[in-house]
Amino acid sequence: MTIKELRNLIVSGLSGYLGIPVALANQVNPEPEFPFVIYSFTAAYIPENGLGDYSDIEREDRFQEIRKEEPTCTMSFTVCSVDRKTKEGFILGDDEALELAEKATGWFLHVGYEDLSRRGATVVDVSNIQDRSTLMVDEEARRQGFDVTIRYVRQDAREIQAIDREKLVIKEGDAQ
Repeated sequence: MTIKELRNLIVSGLSGYLGIPVALANQVNPEPEFPFVIYSFTAAYIPENGLGDYSDIEREDRFQEIRKEEPTCTMSFTVCSVDRKTKEGFILGDDEALELAEKATGWFLHVGYEDLSRRGATVVDVSNIQDRSTLMVDEEARRQGFDVTIRYVRQDAREIQAIDREKLVIKEGDAQ
């Protein structure tokens, strides 16, 4: 699995579960309507200790060397809201952000955990929810956020030359 594939699984799954947009943070594009979630990678690749697991695969007349490892990545999620009036009444942005952040952590701990596990990734840790509010021009942007550490299987492949044993000649005295 690539980091892009993992990101797409998480973003689509979380957005569908919450019913609100999940967008990449720090973009030039206009923000979606409130509420929404922004995400970023705080560490896109944290390698495991060791060299990985190697295997060789023969395909027709070609050979491939496969290297697999299980790195982790850390993603940061922040639910954004503001105090506002709607047709249903007044929404307190901090309450909405906190409720959605709790629901989002629940996705990583239960529904998303199972979905990601079936696809080859594991939620390792979900951090505590923190206030990440920021002052805008004339009001406070209510933000509640958390971080998630995820382990996934990463694979690299390369073509390798096969040794033709019939052409391999060892002269006497060369082998030790």
